[in-house]
Amino acid sequence: MDKKIVCNLMVGTEQFSLNPLTELDEEVARKAANMINDKMQFYQKKNGIKSTQRLLALSALDFVMSNLKSDIHFEDFQDNVSEKLMALERTVDSVTGTQF
Repeated sequence: MDKKIVCNLMVGTEQFSLNPLTELDEEVARKAANMINDKMQFYQKKNGIKSTQRLLALSALDFVMSNLKSDIHFEDFQDNVSEKLMALERTVDSVTGTQF
């Protein structure tokens, strides 16, 4: 019988009860909640914001901006790897006289 995982989390002032499918999902959910709460504390101390809703919105904006930057860097990385692979294939083709 499969063991059902229950994960109770506090994000800001809201409590959530999740049923993650795996222990990895549970670990990721707990880490995400902690990161959000830490980011909210950072903005509360930095800007003196008291509104939980504003702190959550600012934290969400921060995380999404970071995610979008990561996506852009990853796409640039993929493009760079593809270009290098094509250059390597051209080099191999010129040495061996064959094409893949």
